[in-house]
Amino acid sequence: MNEVGRALPQTVLREATDRRLLDETIRQGRTTRAELADVTGYSRPTVSEAVRRLVEAGLLDATGLKETGRRGRVGTFYSLGAQAGWVLGLELDQSGVHARTADLSGATLSDLRRRPTPPGDVSALVESVRAAVQAIPAGAGPLRAVGVSIANPVDPVTHQTVPLAGTPFPEGLLSPTSMIGDLVKAPVLVDNDVNLAALAEHRAGRATGEASFAYVYVGAGLGVGLYIGDQLIRGAHGLAGEIGYLPGASAPTIAADLAAGGLGRTDAPSNDVAAALMLLDRGDEAALRVLAEAVARAINSVAAVVDPALVLLGGPVGTHPALLPRVREAISFPGPTRIEYGGLGTDAALHGAVQVAVEHARAAAVAV
Repeated sequence: MNEVGRALPQTVLREATDRRLLDETIRQGRTTRAELADVTGYSRPTVSEAVRRLVEAGLLDATGLKETGRRGRVGTFYSLGAQAGWVLGLELDQSGVHARTADLSGATLSDLRRRPTPPGDVSALVESVRAAVQAIPAGAGPLRAVGVSIANPVDPVTHQTVPLAGTPFPEGLLSPTSMIGDLVKAPVLVDNDVNLAALAEHRAGRATGEASFAYVYVGAGLGVGLYIGDQLIRGAHGLAGEIGYLPGASAPTIAADLAAGGLGRTDAPSNDVAAALMLLDRGDEAALRVLAEAVARAINSVAAVVDPALVLLGGPVGTHPALLPRVREAISFPGPTRIEYGGLGTDAALHGAVQVAVEHARAAAVAV
């Protein structure tokens, strides 16, 4: 066996140890080496050496002393390093550009929103995204990753946006990396907004602990983020969950059903979110019926194929309080699927973008 072959297992073990201790310190907020050894089961020499590496890398800081209760013994507290770095999350969709920075614990540092650009105006979108990246305050230490949520499917292999006929966000087909690659010196991680919303709900929302669930997004477009066996399902081409293309009741697609029901925009191939919310606020029975039947048809289709334990409604229209009861009434699938609102509200996709960036940043920070 060559030198590289012999060194690889030790390298992998070291990275896994450092990552586990970094994650555990962040989870606790403040801890000692002895406490880390007790929680993780690692030996105290292993923990001491790993903590030394993490401190040298600026990922942990020694933040004070702790009396151990044993004569002459004093422990040192450690916490996430002040200069450990930060991440940037971006959400690009029909409602505008939403930017958020966070530290490596995921705690928000700053938040910035920019108004939507004219439908179909690619140059205006690029300008708005770049302005947001340049305007949002930087965190302490290096920028380690950028997570981008975009309202278009993303190929899981190439990580490029996938053009579809009648996409509700045609101006968002440009590669986010090409938009901001010269402004950030960190990896740019791009995924579909509904997938990221589902990921966020799985990590820290209402689907925590659920191995199989569906997140149904209703906004300018329609989509499903699907977890099966604790795995996010993207499909071979990134098109899994494009429920707007399912057959409609009286039109070729569900999306066309909504447009025919008066909920489509005249200036863009998308749902009119503002109009839909206004109609729901007024208790418009016709609009509510069209929406509930369309969402129920999508849920019936998903449930009949994968039988999720839980379905969450999300998006600016999907979270309206009038919709859930009517969707439940319209479901015809006989299984015991629970249908609830998502727990992270309309910011779920941005939560997901930040989470993906944080997870990448932590892994890269301890990589040898």
